[in-house]
Amino acid sequence: MSVIDEGGRPAFERDLLGQLVARWGKRVAVKQDELDLDGHFDPALADFPEHLLPARLRAELPTMDVEAKQRMLGAAWIAYNDKTGAIENEIILPACRLMLADDIPVRKDDVTTAALHQTIIDEHYHILMCQNAAGVSKRRRDLGHLTFDPRGWATVRGLHRYRADLSRHRRQLVDIAFALAAETTINLLFTDLAGTFDYQPMNRITVDMHRRDESGHTVVFRELARPLHQDLDAGDRDLFQDALLRGLIEFRAPDFDPWVTVAAEGGLTLEAAEIAASAPKIPPPRDVGPLRALFTDLGLTNVLGGALQRAAAN
Repeated sequence: MSVIDEGGRPAFERDLLGQLVARWGKRVAVKQDELDLDGHFDPALADFPEHLLPARLRAELPTMDVEAKQRMLGAAWIAYNDKTGAIENEIILPACRLMLADDIPVRKDDVTTAALHQTIIDEHYHILMCQNAAGVSKRRRDLGHLTFDPRGWATVRGLHRYRADLSRHRRQLVDIAFALAAETTINLLFTDLAGTFDYQPMNRITVDMHRRDESGHTVVFRELARPLHQDLDAGDRDLFQDALLRGLIEFRAPDFDPWVTVAAEGGLTLEAAEIAASAPKIPPPRDVGPLRALFTDLGLTNVLGGALQRAAAN
């Protein structure tokens, strides 16, 4: 690659990762002032949007008193933050550390190292953001006892199930593939929450800050995955592709058991099967643009054929 292009710009200024690294201090949540979550808490407002509850829980809202409803919505907010933190801690952070290792064939230069370390810092801060945001609901709604198993979420459980009997090298490839799937689709967790204004303002702002950071992380993972995928031998490439698709499907898999716990905090006794039965038979439409771009980057548009449709339908 030429060091200087025809416009006289250094190569590092044309490097997408380099541009992200250079702007990191101005664009990420960890470099911004801390949000005053407690100071702006309004006990009369919901901690979580009602329309994002499963249909079975929404059906009970008219019969619930205000305190029970607010406790259940507080529990839903805690569950959302626990799930988000689990994905960051169990899937994305380990993959970032793997890509810094010498034996993983991704770009090895100062820009890549900086991008990965910045992403690691971001993800640790996101976990802290989730803990702080959930902590307000725990204190204000008397939910300090409420916890969720970090490996109980479908995405995390799916990763550990998939990699259980693989060799160390193949486990590493699966870890990176699942993280790539997560970073490509994690904004689906944030979109509705960031665009809804009928619940705690600080909760919405926290989600939106996280969403903005993850847009940059999507670029980092896509830029690093392309050369990694190209350098794999045929067997490892097949594994990587299969793990990527499985990760995309697992990320869309619904979590019903945690909603049983959420419902209980509102005084409702429900079974996971009841909640599952109320789920829509046809999944809501999703934006497959980021997935299409990823498959194009990896040269998999023809190889995976119906993968976009399958990922969208699961």
